[in-house]
Amino acid sequence: MPAQSPVTLYACPPSLFSGKTRSYLRKAGIPFEERLQSHPDYAARILPAVGRFVIPVLETDGEIVQDTTEIIDYLEARSEAPLGVYPAGPRQKIVALILEMFGDEGLLRPAMHYRWNFPEENDYFISMEFGRFMKADATDDEARELSAMPKAAMQKYLPGLGITEDTIPAIEQNYQELLAALNTHFLNSPYVLGGRPTMADFGLYGPMYAHLARDPAPEMLMKRTANRVWRWVERMTAPGDDMPEFPLMPKETLADDEIAETLVPILKLIARDYGPEVIALVDFINDHLENNPGLPSGAPVISDTTKRVLGRITIPVGGTEVPVGARHYSLWMLQRVQDAYDALEQDDRTSVDILLKQTGLNMFMENRPARRMERTDYKEVWA
Repeated sequence: MPAQSPVTLYACPPSLFSGKTRSYLRKAGIPFEERLQSHPDYAARILPAVGRFVIPVLETDGEIVQDTTEIIDYLEARSEAPLGVYPAGPRQKIVALILEMFGDEGLLRPAMHYRWNFPEENDYFISMEFGRFMKADATDDEARELSAMPKAAMQKYLPGLGITEDTIPAIEQNYQELLAALNTHFLNSPYVLGGRPTMADFGLYGPMYAHLARDPAPEMLMKRTANRVWRWVERMTAPGDDMPEFPLMPKETLADDEIAETLVPILKLIARDYGPEVIALVDFINDHLENNPGLPSGAPVISDTTKRVLGRITIPVGGTEVPVGARHYSLWMLQRVQDAYDALEQDDRTSVDILLKQTGLNMFMENRPARRMERTDYKEVWA
């Protein structure tokens, strides 16, 4: 059975993280009502509670939960029959967590590039989408006017994400290599780890759906060059299994904690393209902690509420070194991977180590922040 009562999801169609949460609710069979941020209850209850304008937010049984990962964990814990987004097998569980982190954080560059750097193909669609969530009955002209300010604000984030004229060729090449590898993988697998969705799927789905499969320019790229990835996006959008191409496949992850051979090239691409950023983030946060030894427990990681990042790091994007914002949230996600790894029995850890070294993902275990983070009152704080 799903959760006992319906829930309310404050979200919107073009939002990356809204898509991740919405897909989970559908796959888990949890009844929900979706509301836009323009709904009066958002301003009346959600914004005062959370303290900032953010989606998605879940409201249920008098509780408010913000952050896609925390929403999914909350719903899994309160369900009588959880979907089981974390596989039981040690290798599959670690892979699921790494892929969730990569989807949430590592795919932001292609997601934002393909949304904002193709105005001829995308502008009308994006204007209507943004205008609609601000005023549901906006006419075309109203939508264009309403969307102008948030569109301009979002485009200003591109340099801070490392999206520049110098890096765009590498961003596109890396993304298209990932599409090709995923397309090969989904020939024989309906979901990332077999016959049912896991956190690996939900993490990848956020950017792959909202930005890369809905916005016109990347949508056509996906349909023209990686049709099986498009079909997976469609499958993840639907309720139920939606896997008629695989009538004999058990609706479970692969037996015996198996990792499909076709998944290995995908993991290697993650190590190559996202791993250096993870290392740079860990080094940055450890320097920050060394320079600020007196940070009390419970103190916000970013004390200045007008800022979104602690500072800048330099990472390679293709052959270009580029400064980007130090996204500390990525390290909260990394901490989840490392916690799951540290909880393994020695034999299981050895099995995981073999896979991580094979794919180059051992850097996710070997580079560790010197201090833990927690999420309290809808923000990251020092443990």
